Amino acid sequence: MSGLATTDDFPAGDDQGDRLVRTALYILTAYLAVMLVPLLAWTARSGDWRPAAAHVAALALAVAAARNQSIALRPLRDWTPLALGPFLYVELRWVIAGAGRAHADALVAGWEGLLFNGDPSRSLAVRFPWLALSEVLHLCYISYYALVYVPPALLWFRAQRREFAETVLALVIVYATCFTVYVFFPVDGPRFMYGPSLAPDGPIRALVVRLLESGSSRGTAFPSSHVAASVVAAVCALRTQPRVGRVVAALAVGLAVGAVYGGYHYAVDIVAGLLTAALAIAISDALARPILSS
Repeated sequence: MSGLATTDDFPAGDDQGDRLVRTALYILTAYLAVMLVPLLAWTARSGDWRPAAAHVAALALAVAAARNQSIALRPLRDWTPLALGPFLYVELRWVIAGAGRAHADALVAGWEGLLFNGDPSRSLAVRFPWLALSEVLHLCYISYYALVYVPPALLWFRAQRREFAETVLALVIVYATCFTVYVFFPVDGPRFMYGPSLAPDGPIRALVVRLLESGSSRGTAFPSSHVAASVVAAVCALRTQPRVGRVVAALAVGLAVGAVYGGYHYAVDIVAGLLTAALAIAISDALARPILSS
């Protein structure tokens, strides 16, 4: 993997931040190229070409951003990987369908029983039916996008480009890993199988349920990308801006518990998300090391 970061593909004059961002864009480009195959299969069956056209446009944007050398367009290059994240998640509903893999909820539910001697996604809220707890955990759960986008934005606006780029690289790796698993090992999660848990229903929980009903992609439960990306964001923030990192880490813990408490994920999805985060950090560090030492 170190060859990716030490070849002459980087334009002359790139600083470490530029090279890290380009590495993230190369990974994103490879992911988009691979996922075009199942998306085209879905297009052939459905006759709807619009998702594939949007995907090709995203691929073209990633390629153009990676190849662009303009300092004036550096902000576009910097933010393209994170800006495409929500789009990549939404399109998974068509990519997963195009891959045609059987959904593995029965297998994952079996793992859940073995590891936890039951189903915490159905029992945790029943055991602790406290409205205040439910609202706090759902607030942590809905803080997901703030956890992912605010810490790198703070670094970027403070002109800490190397630290910003390290965060972007780690997040791109964790998203590409989670999303690839979804395509080949789709798991719906307990919300699709049984509905939300019996957690007390306050305004924050009601908002979370409405958002998930309108925007979530089926088959994206294992591993939990919410947990994986939040943990990666917390680790990166703790390294570069510790006070922010402590807040992100606390919210990430609440998010992980809330994902199970609200019945949105099996507990084993959370464990898998933690392991995926650790893997993404390790890969990111390995790719960044030769760039940062050059």
